[in-house]
Amino acid sequence: MRHVTPVHICCGAGGVGKTTSSAALALAHARAGARVVVLTIDPARRLADALGVRVGSEPSPVLLPPELGARGTLHALMLDPKETFDRVVSRYAPTAEARDRIYRNHIYEHASANLAGAQEYMAMERLHELAREDRWDCVVLDTPPTHHALDFLAAPERMANLMDEGVMRWIVLPASRGGWRMLERGSEVLAGVLERMVGSSAIADIAEFFTAFQALWDGFRERSVEVRALLSAPTTRFFLVTTPAPAARAEARLFVDQLRAHRQPLAGFFVNRCLTAPSAPGTPHFGPDPQTRGWAEAVAMLSALPERQRVRVAAQEASIAELVEGTAAPVWRIPDLGESVHDLRGIIRVSQYVTEAAATGGAW
Repeated sequence: MRHVTPVHICCGAGGVGKTTSSAALALAHARAGARVVVLTIDPARRLADALGVRVGSEPSPVLLPPELGARGTLHALMLDPKETFDRVVSRYAPTAEARDRIYRNHIYEHASANLAGAQEYMAMERLHELAREDRWDCVVLDTPPTHHALDFLAAPERMANLMDEGVMRWIVLPASRGGWRMLERGSEVLAGVLERMVGSSAIADIAEFFTAFQALWDGFRERSVEVRALLSAPTTRFFLVTTPAPAARAEARLFVDQLRAHRQPLAGFFVNRCLTAPSAPGTPHFGPDPQTRGWAEAVAMLSALPERQRVRVAAQEASIAELVEGTAAPVWRIPDLGESVHDLRGIIRVSQYVTEAAATGGAW
């Protein structure tokens, strides 16, 4: 049986601390003894900045302070869609000549960087590559904001559908006439319209692109099926990152529904920026100070703060209860640390709150 590394995927809306949570989860695994790599497909470089490394398309080691006592290792990398696409072409091309033919094609140069859904599919491809390597005990994936992450989840199925022979019959481009034959009937009219719109040289490039790519269809289709199986594997866990804010909660519920529709496992929720209840109930006592004007009003205001905090915490807990309703998934609360997490020190602070989540995932 081929090796498949457990995968933990952190999903969520933008601005809820998803990148931080991903890095903290990966660090928690490393502290417990795992060889872990964290992959981000978020085009922002927040993960690189937070970890203090120059993340590239290959895993880069994160230097953990000795006092942390980590028994494992942590690596990080950022998706390079173009490089990953090139590697896929090289893997499935039947010959070096066919590979180079695709590389030189102008349409491929544009499609590999700008084709709709290419980034999401290449993220799946890179995830699959990492999961097949036996050098890792766990792969942690940091996804883009929720509406992009939904595309990410659907990418394997869309790619498999694109590679379906029934679909491809609409875009098969024979070498003859240097033209475009999408349909047996009316092809000359269609070719003429397209030539007037984009020019004959562009038509030839498109025809060449699809003709050269035909040899890769089977490989793409096969890998799409494998990626879908990876996302539904027992060793794959989805963690939903959110905050108690109503807007974030509503978007998180949408993602829960999508996971359920895809029949993919929800391992639990990371709820960031949680308030904490006052440690000791009661009203603080302040002695009288006749020298200070408005002292009574100040005492009354300060005395009311603990109760106000308890009311806010109660509202927060009601919001979290509504979020997890019907899921039976655990919740890990990450308190508001009072500052943004922008370095490894902050990641270490957050990691202590997700240690249990790493253990629950059973990654290694």
